[in-house]
Amino acid sequence: MPRKLNNKENVTQPTLSESPELATEETPVNHFANVVLNGMAKKLSPKTENKVFYELAVHDDLNAIYLRISGNEGGGLHSKEWIALDDIFAVLDSQKDKPFKSTVLKSLFKGGSANNVGFLAACLRDMSLTVPAEKSVFLHSLTPEYEQRCEELRSLVKPTEKTK
Repeated sequence: MPRKLNNKENVTQPTLSESPELATEETPVNHFANVVLNGMAKKLSPKTENKVFYELAVHDDLNAIYLRISGNEGGGLHSKEWIALDDIFAVLDSQKDKPFKSTVLKSLFKGGSANNVGFLAACLRDMSLTVPAEKSVFLHSLTPEYEQRCEELRSLVKPTEKTK
């Protein structure tokens, strides 16, 4: 039976259950434990030699490759969220015949850091998916071997029973 704390307050204490339930605390699952590539890309600015670090990992449930920017030299905040490589390819595929700015990559991020798109663009250059456009080092074009590189990166996923 609940008891009153004092006459002035009308607060009651919860009663104990006869059959206590186990409190289960859900531990977060790391779906990206299988990192298949650690990369280091030069930042886009010609004024610096600093690097951006990135990882490619296989999502263990979805069996798909994801990329995240894991760090950088010289400062600059960025989002560390995982982005599906197929989503990146979809954005790049829509830019096939023309130079494009890093801002076309903005839709891939949930986080709002201004550095995200530039850092990701540097990673894409390091993976030989893009090259600097002729007009500016801050514009990008797909490499001639873009399709081949996409297939090579997709092949980092080993087929499972689910995907066969």
